Amino acid sequence: MQSKSFHLIEANMCLLAGSTPTKSIKERLPGSRKRLFYNSSIKIFEEYLSIENLESYSYTIEVATHTAINFQIHNPQTHLLYHIDGRKAVRYGQCQSREEYLFPPQHGVFLYVPETIINVYFEPGNYHIQGFTLPVNLIEFGELAEFGFLTEIIATNRLKPRQYKASIGFIASQHTRRILRDLTIELGNKPLIPKIRILRKIEDLLYLCKDKLLIAGRQLYDPDLIVQQARLLISKCIAESDDLVRIKNIAYALNIQPAYLSYLHKERFGITIMKYRNQELLKKAKARLHQNRSIKMSTIECGFKNESSFCNFFKKQTGLTPSGYLLATTIPEE
Repeated sequence: MQSKSFHLIEANMCLLAGSTPTKSIKERLPGSRKRLFYNSSIKIFEEYLSIENLESYSYTIEVATHTAINFQIHNPQTHLLYHIDGRKAVRYGQCQSREEYLFPPQHGVFLYVPETIINVYFEPGNYHIQGFTLPVNLIEFGELAEFGFLTEIIATNRLKPRQYKASIGFIASQHTRRILRDLTIELGNKPLIPKIRILRKIEDLLYLCKDKLLIAGRQLYDPDLIVQQARLLISKCIAESDDLVRIKNIAYALNIQPAYLSYLHKERFGITIMKYRNQELLKKAKARLHQNRSIKMSTIECGFKNESSFCNFFKKQTGLTPSGYLLATTIPEE
């Protein structure tokens, strides 16, 4: 195992007898596949890549019987995991604690662990898990002023005893997969990923956590903060995605009913949250029209299925068609 942050404990692994470990490869190409174990009962393949301030790893696991695998965590660290493929949930927990956690397929988890041993249990079947190890020096409070969720989670977890393991799960939506894909692409293309980019992608994922509004004392954030988070998430999604932002998805990400979110927003700002979304979407539409001078491209980049829907939205918001808006706002050349 090439990872500096953790390793698979071979001596403690069930069904080790009779397996065929692959010869140690000290140097291999980034992203290359390495066979760890292979026999009639269990097959484990690993892909591992380390680039300066981030580790990426991927495990493809096939088990024929109930299997337990133990991982030694070398130091306090944070992990970002995604259960890409598999029909059954993976169970995991610490040796020091009886509490276990489920990691279902098509779900992700952001977790903080101390120096410990993590037990992972697999039912018979096939699994594919992608993960990232984030270095401890990534989490420096002086650099986290604008990352509210991340700061609070790390601060809370650092106060817990050594046997405490905190995790925040999220349903892996299309937005989740895009974030993880982007992070993987950046990892492969750049020798050093700036901290700010890693933090922003983690923050994006935290916004998707189903239970992210629960803090250590199991207190919900106040309604005003929920509304602020909804507005921030809408703005980020519109700015960074070509998908049409839907209020029901925003509400789901914040673990709140859409109708109640709209009520809170109107109480706080005097307009519905749908109107706020339309305002933000209109800003993007105007900017894209000026940049592209193409209704077709603006339609795609704003998340509309066809030009007719885009034009209807634009005219409803401004009283002008997109082409009429361009004519009215373009300064004629002398």
